[in-house]
Amino acid sequence: MTDRKSRVFRFKGIEVREREFVLLRGGEVVSVEPKAFRVLVYLLCHPLRLVTKEEIFTAIWGETAVSDNSLTRSIATLRRILEDDPKEPQFIATVPTVGYRFLCQVESTECELNPSAIDPSEGAILPRQGSRISKGLRIAITSAGACFLLMLIGFALRQWNTSNGLHRHTAAAHFSKVRSVPLTSLPGAVWGPAFSPDGSQIVYVWDGENPDRGDLYLQQVGGAQPLRLTQSHSGFICCVDWSPDGKQIVFSRCGDNGDEIMVISALGGPERRLTNGECPYWIAGRPIWIGKSILVRDRCTPGSPPGLVLFWLETGTKKCLHDPPPGGLGDSDRAVSPDQQSVAFIGSASTFRNEIYTVPIQGGPAKRITFDASNITELMWSPDGKYLIFNSSRGGLPAVWRVPAAGGPVEPETVYPEVGTLTHDGSRLAYVEPGPFFRTTSEIWRADLAGSGGPVKTLKKILDSSGGNDSPQPSPSKFELAFSSYRTGAGEIWKSDLNGNQPVQLTSFGGHAGTPRWSPDGKWICFDFGTDTHSQIYVVDSEGRNAHALTSGESENLVPSWSKDGAYIYFASNRTGEYQIWKLKLATGAVKQITHQGGFAALESYDSKDLYFTKFIGAGVWTVPMDGGPETRITEAPHVGYWGHFAVTERGIYLLDADAPALGDQVKSGHT
Repeated sequence: MTDRKSRVFRFKGIEVREREFVLLRGGEVVSVEPKAFRVLVYLLCHPLRLVTKEEIFTAIWGETAVSDNSLTRSIATLRRILEDDPKEPQFIATVPTVGYRFLCQVESTECELNPSAIDPSEGAILPRQGSRISKGLRIAITSAGACFLLMLIGFALRQWNTSNGLHRHTAAAHFSKVRSVPLTSLPGAVWGPAFSPDGSQIVYVWDGENPDRGDLYLQQVGGAQPLRLTQSHSGFICCVDWSPDGKQIVFSRCGDNGDEIMVISALGGPERRLTNGECPYWIAGRPIWIGKSILVRDRCTPGSPPGLVLFWLETGTKKCLHDPPPGGLGDSDRAVSPDQQSVAFIGSASTFRNEIYTVPIQGGPAKRITFDASNITELMWSPDGKYLIFNSSRGGLPAVWRVPAAGGPVEPETVYPEVGTLTHDGSRLAYVEPGPFFRTTSEIWRADLAGSGGPVKTLKKILDSSGGNDSPQPSPSKFELAFSSYRTGAGEIWKSDLNGNQPVQLTSFGGHAGTPRWSPDGKWICFDFGTDTHSQIYVVDSEGRNAHALTSGESENLVPSWSKDGAYIYFASNRTGEYQIWKLKLATGAVKQITHQGGFAALESYDSKDLYFTKFIGAGVWTVPMDGGPETRITEAPHVGYWGHFAVTERGIYLLDADAPALGDQVKSGHT
């Protein structure tokens, strides 16, 4: 609830204006993500006092389903903005496991406000249902992993949709009249909601009865029991949409051979395949039904990044709507304008660099709408077609923003709490309650084997999901563990002992570092790091010093690994258009292409005679002789989405696979 008083805080040359939602340093405005701003204001209201985590969660998040990571990331963002060293803090001190203390004397002034004139951008908090601990979902399946699908119902949205020319801040003033209620309370994760044309039904994907993979479910708005529509046995369902008459549902499923665009009756029954598309990073083709055609993600020309394609139902033909330039990752999320005359989409130059564009449905040049290369993930139109609303980490953490559809300044979104799906009349919004950063959690486990090359004897969790930990790699000495973690708010490389104790941060790039691999002598760690342009291969010594890049250029370079003699590093690159395995000689920097029919994650055999690898598109582990020869598939697993989840040992190959019968993920082994 918004206070009737507006406060202005001053400390050490910094001014924080609560009502304007702005931080000033030396008279210059500094951008602050909304949640982090509210955390700062709360700390400034209680200077020099220990403020517990629970106190902050109650004041800022209310009953929103979030983890401790949300607060940790807000504090990390504030420290970055305030240029505060957590080891020698001047502003915010951490009291381990308890909370935080603002260390400065704070000057505060107040002024009375007219309650009817209060703008919700000042910090009004929308109450939401659910506990603070939420279950995550793998990042690559969807960017909206959480356990509650919420429906926003309110006079404000209906009023905005029907009031011609109403300014957005006028609509935002009705924010307090908007109420949010849970539509589902299902265990597991839900994603991809879509309203039927008349708004009476909603279809979504739920993984509660099909873990990791998910199936389609249809539910009456206000009803309790969903109807299961699909029975998926492989691949991952991503996105759904309705036919204009509300009788059919189109959806996409990403599998080993790419993306299948499927259709099924809203009453249930057999699936029918319409066409194929592209689904890199597990994200399927996001079909949108437009009249007698369906908008899908597909390649306009062989070897080019995936673009926008219209598939005509009557003829089965395809029309290229946007062919992205070479060198990038292509077009990702898209949304059709309310009048169905334009498509807004996210064009990705690299993994963490993308912009919003629009293109006419009838064809024509694409128009660029944003210009700051921020990490944009989800997108929708306002009901009047005047604004594009999207999720972005432009403020340091994921938040909701808006930009005029014709182009213009980007501003924080003050009407919609999240990006989701709107009913045709704009009166209801269904969205997924956001979870932690990147909408994912992950745990690291250690499997102790009965013997070299033997079965798993015991399993032990050594790092929980609170840090967003990933990609664990034991050192050659078996005493240390390298891993990627988002515990500071950014993806960095860390190391710990083999039980996950005594963690030490090795990099401080402030971006997205991952897939660490130890050198054979244990002195160096190679990894990939996503910059504002492209991901490149880096190395850092085992003490966190001498970090430097090994690759450069206008391509994605990912998933490095060492040769057994430590003289070479293998990595995946799309510099030729498709991901292939390349080999870099450390002494000279010379690079040589190894695979020619696709390759992504690679590991050298113990005798250095063969290279084992997986492919970005397709299933299985493949091998190719290092002195030349044919590429051969030796296993059917891992399947799509598990490219890097395998290890080559002296006695065999261990891997994780999503398609293990009835058991979900499990460890397998096979002799090399």
